[in-house]
Amino acid sequence: MTAKILTILILSFVAGGAVLGAEQDAQTEREEFFPLLREGFVLDGVEGTVIRADEEKDKWLFTPDVDVSDGRGIIKAAQPIELLPSSTLEKIIAGIEEAKTTAGIRLWATVTRYSNRHLLTKDTPTNISFHEDFFDKNFLLAWYFIPMSEIEEPQRKTETDEIAAETPASAEQSQDDAIIPVDVMAKLKPKRMVNLAKLKKLDITGDVMLADRTGFVVAGQAGKMFKIDGLGRNVEDISFRLLPCEVLERTEANLARSAYRQRYRIAGRLTKYKGRFYLLLKRAVRTYNHGNFAR
Repeated sequence: MTAKILTILILSFVAGGAVLGAEQDAQTEREEFFPLLREGFVLDGVEGTVIRADEEKDKWLFTPDVDVSDGRGIIKAAQPIELLPSSTLEKIIAGIEEAKTTAGIRLWATVTRYSNRHLLTKDTPTNISFHEDFFDKNFLLAWYFIPMSEIEEPQRKTETDEIAAETPASAEQSQDDAIIPVDVMAKLKPKRMVNLAKLKKLDITGDVMLADRTGFVVAGQAGKMFKIDGLGRNVEDISFRLLPCEVLERTEANLARSAYRQRYRIAGRLTKYKGRFYLLLKRAVRTYNHGNFAR
C-alpha cells in the first residue's frame, strides 16, 4: 500500500513538473515574439511608415525605422504595431489616400498594452495562453505626426574616371585619411526629410480629456462601450467606444466576476475618428450606490 502511494506521488510530481515546464516554455516563447512595451510609454518623434493591414478592414499599422525600447520591452525595427483610431490617424490616412502610396512620417504616440484574457470565458483551458484566440500585445494611440518624404539621391553623371577627373587629388587623399569611411557616411545619411508642403496643410483636431464622469461599461457590437449615467438628470444617451489598454483589461476582469452591471467613475482621453468618439481609459474606479440608486 505504501509503495502504491509513493508511486502515485512520484508520478504526480513528474506530471506537474512537465506542465510547469510547458507553461514556462510558452511564456518564454511569447516574450520572444511579443517584446511588449509598458503602458503609457511615449514614442517621441520616431520615424517610420504607416500601411493598411487589410484592404477590407479599417486596420492600420506603424512600422518604425529603428528599434523602440522603454528599457524593458522592445519593438524591433520593421516590426509593425497596430494604430488605434484617433483624429491624428484620420489625418494620416487622408494623406495616404491623397498621395496614393504608403506614408513616411515622424510619429508621436502613446503606447497601450491589452490582453483579451478576461473575454475568453468559454472552453478556456487551465493556462489561458494556450487558447487559440488569446493575444497580449501593444497598440499605439497617435496624437501628433510630421509628414516625411524620401530624399532623392542625385544621379552620378558618368563613370568613376570622370568623377575622379573632377575631384582634386587633395580631396581624394582626404577621403583616404578620413576618420569615418565613405561607405559608412553614406549609411548615416537620413533617408527622409520633412515634407514642408504637407506640413503647411496639416491641421489636427486636438483630443480632449474626459475626467470625473460616471457611467457603465457595457458590451456593444464593436466591443466595450462607456455609457454616461445621468443619475436621474435629463442627460442624453451618450456612449464612447473604449480603446484597448490595461485599465480596460482590469475593468473587464471586474465585470467577469459579477453578474450585475457596474458603475464606474472614469477619466480618459477622448478622440474622434471618422465621425465616432473613442475613449482611452486612464482611470476607472468602481462606485457603489448603497441602495439609493437603481441598478
